[in-house]
Amino acid sequence: MNIDPRNTFYKVLMVAETADLEVITAVYRTLARRYHPDLNLTADAAKRMAEISEAYAVVRDPVKRSAYNAELAKRRDRRATDRVAADPASPGVGAAGQPVGPAAGSVIHFGRYRGWTLGQIHRHDPHFLEWLMSVPGGRQYREEITGLLGRRSSAHAPLAPVSAR
Repeated sequence: MNIDPRNTFYKVLMVAETADLEVITAVYRTLARRYHPDLNLTADAAKRMAEISEAYAVVRDPVKRSAYNAELAKRRDRRATDRVAADPASPGVGAAGQPVGPAAGSVIHFGRYRGWTLGQIHRHDPHFLEWLMSVPGGRQYREEITGLLGRRSSAHAPLAPVSAR
């Protein structure tokens, strides 16, 4: 059975995974009246009705539903078998590449500057620090960033644009 955990039979039928068979049957009948090709003359109706019928055939049968739910749970919980794809030559480094200059301050463990310190980022891209202060992930670094940017902690004026040379 090929299952897409993002587009489940429950989503096709627009019911919760914990819904009782009575609810599922009532929703199926409503959807069947809406999308049956004899009643709905749109081009998409036959395809939609086929999806609804397939979903209902599995979800209404207790044995098929149990097997479907088990497979769905297995697909959703693949964390144990997934491996993070990383470049073995530069583990822990973001899209910006290797850090430039001497290390100074806290190390960032996410985003394009993963593996860089705040001091290295300040010398390379101070606008990124400005952005980092404004997002929830940067809250823990706000005092340090404020010091690097030479501001009082209560003032958060944006950086002046870099002039063309």
